[in-house]
Amino acid sequence: MISSQLLSLVAWAAYLSAGATILTFITGILFFTVGKPFGTINDAASVFQMLFMVPVAVALYQILRPIATIPSVLAVTFGVTGMSDAAVLQALLVFRVVEYEQTIREVLIGGGLVGIWLALVGALALVGGVLPAGLAWLGIVAGMGYLLLVAGFWLGGEGHPLFLAGSLVAVIGYSVWAIWLGRVFSLGVGN
Repeated sequence: MISSQLLSLVAWAAYLSAGATILTFITGILFFTVGKPFGTINDAASVFQMLFMVPVAVALYQILRPIATIPSVLAVTFGVTGMSDAAVLQALLVFRVVEYEQTIREVLIGGGLVGIWLALVGALALVGGVLPAGLAWLGIVAGMGYLLLVAGFWLGGEGHPLFLAGSLVAVIGYSVWAIWLGRVFSLGVGN
């Protein structure tokens, strides 16, 4: 059980992660088309995007653990590892400790882990019936979007069709999912 006060804070984390996701997407497009300073803004927004996801992942773990202990442990481990990996590397970029090219592989791995987390928590929530079915399915779709964008970037960079399609699915899917989840949490589901 999660207290209603804590769920309210997690709801705000979900809302803020959705906002940061949208900002990351917009500044990413501007970075790849215009250049600086949008790369730095994108990196900074990415740090907050991932950091605000962490309390969401932990809260979902608390809700899903009674339903499926081992899969929920795997999901939160994948999620928090991917989120932490991406946040740290993006922060290092912001502070110019590393160069963009040095982080690509690890950030892609982090993004893939976030995709696995989203898909797993969506599936567990669907099976357990602890969240609205549409919300659970949307989590699965958003997770697949993350996995597609990672695969597309790996195969051909930011211009690859899989990257572009996966980015749209991930950004729209995750943003709507996070806002909807925030609303569900603000109504007290999960306590």
